[in-house]
Amino acid sequence: MNPIVVVHGGGAGPISKDRKERMHQGIVRAATVGYGILREGGSAVDAVEGAVVALEDDPEFNADTSLLSH
Repeated sequence: MNPIVVVHGGGAGPISKDRKERMHQGIVRAATVGYGILREGGSAVDAVEGAVVALEDDPEFNADTSLLSH
């Protein structure tokens, strides 16, 4: 089986070239986390959670995690 990982990083509205690159890097990191979980035998739910946490921890995605614990 070849897993497929899809990550949507938002991006509504105009984005500067510099920020676009930072967001791209964050999306790649999130996809890499999710894919790694799948490769290690983790479930799809675990992979999604890992990718979402990676996005939440990235300041480019405006996910306020100050009230959440992982």
